[in-house]
Amino acid sequence: MDVVLKLPVRDGEEERLFGAFLNRFIESCSDVATHWAAANDEPYLMVRSDPQADLDLKVLIFQENSVAQAFRSGWDAVTGTRAPNPMLN
Repeated sequence: MDVVLKLPVRDGEEERLFGAFLNRFIESCSDVATHWAAANDEPYLMVRSDPQADLDLKVLIFQENSVAQAFRSGWDAVTGTRAPNPMLN
């Protein structure tokens, strides 16, 4: 089941912060992602950007709700904001 998380990320410093946070997050779960990839046909995490007028809408697609929640909680803590809830597809 795909868990989709959409995060508006502003250009500049917030965009650099997102990139650094995403890299740290991926590093922190690399062992789990490696095992996931070996056992499944779908990626553990996909990320894409949908450019808007004054921001990029980052669309992250997770395979586990708990991982999406962990990412959102971490991003909220880093930015001091509350992101939209993941939408289940």
